[in-house]
Amino acid sequence: MARRPKPARLVHLDRLEPKGLGGEDEAGRRYELRAGAVGSSVLIRPGRGGKAEVLELAEPAPDQVPAPCPLYGVCGGCQLQTMPLARQRAEKALLVERLAGHPVAGVEGSSEGYGYRNKLELSFRSRRFLAEPVEEAEGCHLGFHPPGWHSRVVEVRSCPLGTPAMNRVLERVHALAPSPAWDARAGRAGWRHLVMRQGDEGVLVTLFTSSDIDPAEVQRVAAGLRELPELSGLLWRVNDSVADVAEGALREVLHGQAELSITVNGLPMRLPPDAFFQVNTEGAGQLFDRIGAMLGQGPGTLLDLYCGVGAIGLVLASAGQRVIGVELLESAVAVARENAARLGLPGEWHAGPVEEILPGLDLSGPLRVVVDPPRAGLHPKAAAFLADLQAEVLIYVACNPASLGRDRVALEAGGWILEELHVVDLFPQTRHVEAVARFIRR
Repeated sequence: MARRPKPARLVHLDRLEPKGLGGEDEAGRRYELRAGAVGSSVLIRPGRGGKAEVLELAEPAPDQVPAPCPLYGVCGGCQLQTMPLARQRAEKALLVERLAGHPVAGVEGSSEGYGYRNKLELSFRSRRFLAEPVEEAEGCHLGFHPPGWHSRVVEVRSCPLGTPAMNRVLERVHALAPSPAWDARAGRAGWRHLVMRQGDEGVLVTLFTSSDIDPAEVQRVAAGLRELPELSGLLWRVNDSVADVAEGALREVLHGQAELSITVNGLPMRLPPDAFFQVNTEGAGQLFDRIGAMLGQGPGTLLDLYCGVGAIGLVLASAGQRVIGVELLESAVAVARENAARLGLPGEWHAGPVEEILPGLDLSGPLRVVVDPPRAGLHPKAAAFLADLQAEVLIYVACNPASLGRDRVALEAGGWILEELHVVDLFPQTRHVEAVARFIRR
């Protein structure tokens, strides 16, 4: 017998949560919703594990605003478009305070809440997601995945978070109508992903297909894209993996440059097309400024852990300092070394797990430390090493404030004190946030 659906309930949304928005019903039961506005009341259908689906808006928040994107609530991207930018940042500060257990001294971010993303990654699918079931023939649809659906996409012709140049490229791709879409279950060759990255010189576009697509179809699409003045480069990559990831071997450089140039705080960096970098270039500059202000200046060593392509260490290195970077991925370390050599900045970078590399480093003399770990936070061995490390200051950059709150306990057990906490909003319209914490020795 089918399980009877739970009755609808009225919930008042009262705060931002790590994975969405939270609120409680009249009986005091709490629920977590994917998107909405703090201060509003919504009719929900309860799900499993405290999750809920919004059925309708019962009462808007006093400061609620219309969502500018017609796909808001259907696309799996934005969660907070109906909240003013100032309210989003106030709620993010409160979230960080709860999870880190310390007051936030300030919140900053770019002045514009839209048009900030320097990277968009879209998928091709044979079927598109529709809010209302409508019978339709298979085709080749390009867009973002809806929440919980990876077999279909919400067709996207323009994204308000992307730059105008990237949206012009997206519009041209739709006009060229690539076909067919790759289908692993049907064993059909075709188009897989479109990745666009905005750099100093324009948009670097990567087309991902399976290996047995008709090369003439790729060349036809490439010819149409080459007409765009916004294009800095066009790459064709091939991926036959079952995994739905935008990865693959380079088949051909179809146009222009194969690398990306991004300037942050006056420092030009060259990046391969698949290198990680913050998706908000202006916000990254503000983040680096905040880290630098909390780190302070002085001779000695700047230890940059989980350094990625080395951006933090390269941007913040001052006269008389040597930079030591540690990163798991050898490819990212190679990019850091190449940029340092090109810019004439002294330093050394090591590839491998931070917890294994740390004990073998020469960390004598005045020492300042920056850690920017993944969402899981510090490895326990790395946390234990840093807890005992004699340094002047330690800056912890957290994309997951809950991990900061947990690692804070280990650091303070070793004699550190969380002195100052800031929030940098690199991801307007979404629940994601960066916290920057300054630790000093007792």
